[in-house]
Amino acid sequence: MNNDFKNIKAVLFDFDDTLGHRESYAYDTFYRLLKSCTDFEDEMELEAILQDVMIWDEQGNIHKQHIVDMLKKKYDITLPCADFKKWWNEEQWKASVPFPDTISTLEQLQKKYKLGIITNGDSTCQRNKIQQAGLSHFFDESNVIVSGDYGYHKPDTRLFTAALEKLNVKAEESVFVGDIFANDIIGAYRANMKPVWIWTHGERKCTADVLMIHKISDLLQIL
Repeated sequence: MNNDFKNIKAVLFDFDDTLGHRESYAYDTFYRLLKSCTDFEDEMELEAILQDVMIWDEQGNIHKQHIVDMLKKKYDITLPCADFKKWWNEEQWKASVPFPDTISTLEQLQKKYKLGIITNGDSTCQRNKIQQAGLSHFFDESNVIVSGDYGYHKPDTRLFTAALEKLNVKAEESVFVGDIFANDIIGAYRANMKPVWIWTHGERKCTADVLMIHKISDLLQIL
């Protein structure tokens, strides 16, 4: 165990691209959408569009209208959704899956730590994702903090404070694991929690003094 983490009582997580394999379920959702509104018979041609969409999506860290606008601008594709963000919230969770090592990691962590989630997004969508991914039994309902229930989102420290109060732990007794630095890591840092940056997309330079991992099971080498 890393000595910096020896007094930890709770481990909290972001969901998308932390516990949930967002790259997988975002791709599957975009694929299903494009197949429904285009007539490409050549899978290579369709894949070119899909890969562009995955770049424009920016791991979900951009307004969905950007994707709508770029599809129209580059490919003259008009999505059959009057409100794409609403459609996304209603459909994306159906493809939600965890990373391959998420369940085994949570099984080990729950033996020693309280567990919680702090995630940005629509409340129903995010809670459905957690359930669809088979992770609900690791988290008490009250320990899942979704920004859609509060009217503000990470990195607002009020979300982190709310989670700490639900778990009845102090900030210095808690770890927060997330993938988006400007939402997850800086938010946890400002809330005086111990942040762990998970980056599942290969190497990433970072000059800040923050612990970085590349898969969720790496936590077991720290805690």
